[in-house]
Amino acid sequence: MKSFRLIMTAVTLLVLAGLAGCGGGSSGGTNVASGIGGTGKIASGSITAFGSIFVNGVEYNIDAANCSVDDTDVTGACQANLALGMVVTVEGTVSGTAGTATGVVFDANVEGPVSGLVTSTDGFTRSFSVLGINVTVDKGTTLFDDSFPGFSFSTLADNNVVQISGFFDAGGTLQATYINKKAGAATIGTTPVELKGTVASVTGSGGPNDSFTLNGVAVSILPGADLGDVPGGAVSNGDFVEARGVLTGAASMDASRIQLEAPSIGGDGDEVSLEGLVSGFTGDPGNFRVAGRTVDARSATLEPAGLSLANGLRLEVEGVINGTTLVASSIESRGGEIKIDARISDVTATTLTVTLGDGGITVAVNDQTTLEDSTDVIENPRLSDFSIGDFVEIRGFADAAGVVASEIHRSTPDNVILQGPVDGFVGDSSITVLGVTFFTDGGTRFQDASESSVTSTAFYAALAQGDLVAIRDNQPGDGTADAVAQED
Repeated sequence: MKSFRLIMTAVTLLVLAGLAGCGGGSSGGTNVASGIGGTGKIASGSITAFGSIFVNGVEYNIDAANCSVDDTDVTGACQANLALGMVVTVEGTVSGTAGTATGVVFDANVEGPVSGLVTSTDGFTRSFSVLGINVTVDKGTTLFDDSFPGFSFSTLADNNVVQISGFFDAGGTLQATYINKKAGAATIGTTPVELKGTVASVTGSGGPNDSFTLNGVAVSILPGADLGDVPGGAVSNGDFVEARGVLTGAASMDASRIQLEAPSIGGDGDEVSLEGLVSGFTGDPGNFRVAGRTVDARSATLEPAGLSLANGLRLEVEGVINGTTLVASSIESRGGEIKIDARISDVTATTLTVTLGDGGITVAVNDQTTLEDSTDVIENPRLSDFSIGDFVEIRGFADAAGVVASEIHRSTPDNVILQGPVDGFVGDSSITVLGVTFFTDGGTRFQDASESSVTSTAFYAALAQGDLVAIRDNQPGDGTADAVAQED
């Protein structure tokens, strides 16, 4: 696919490269607590719904599970301490789409102050760093915990202290699925922080009063620090660890607790269901990585059937670990390049339809679809709680049957967005995306993916069927995309 961007006075169309920007990569480490690991069914993925909890399409009863949230034992109150979007590790028994959990673990990837916040020109994403880790939040796919009043995609600000869970891409950027604001501003010497990474530049023996670096952050080990989970009570270069303590500077912290972390879930012989981003894919389906685990997908069934493996794809991989390789029996798309922000025109038991311009798009909803209500009408909505006229933000993918939603958020009306593959086009005249046609005219401005202006002629000359195009109505609150570009 090629990369282009088309901007209209009233409507914005963006032609983007395949899945560039999605990234691919590893989990960044999973805290495997007692009761998680060994033999048995193990799942690692984001929470998509409560009922007890839905993870990777399975509804797990967690009433009797041992439960740890950020190293705090919350057994007996597990669900009350979890939130949609958190990436958790679950062990238990599964029959079909129902399971009983014996253990649940949530451990954030990083906690600390936001710095260098930048909003993308198209308004879809915001990027920043936290303690040396680059982070991206997406308007439609990152779930913002509203336990801190007013915290949202638009109110996120530099120096906010945040806790983040998600998936790392191949470049080391954390694609956030969940973010929680812990404090309005960081304070040197008192703000609690948490950081994971590979130990480097160890001084001394790597014990109390010594130091090392994680992701370029200087970590001083306090006298009396808890290193009980580190063999020999001392860190070594190359260890993957989690450090907890307090902020002492823009790129420094004092650690009061250090734990050795596992690079991925499970071990030899374990049956595993793993959600994450693809990395290291060079065309060989027998050798790539998802969430820190090498995957062999040569014998796997794919959903959708035409799924093409590529770096940056968000997948659920299921199979059995052989040595250190997850031999996949099935692979299912869990993300997708399709983005739709619009009003609902119809709802059924398993679908919803949105109307944009002169056409409608029907979107399938399944047990792996995350449903969220950002308007706080309902805390944990089901599809039956959505109504005609609601404004929703949808992220998903296309299969042979149509569009399947990975995430649906009910939100306040904003710019209408449609992003999807080009069905067809008429040069200097129109583009059809997911069955909806939008017209261009003299009021249309065009850009490439680097946001440089190009002519209409150059844009259409380089456009091809299947290229990814996004359409945005720049008239906030309207809720309906115009089918014809026009001057304001």
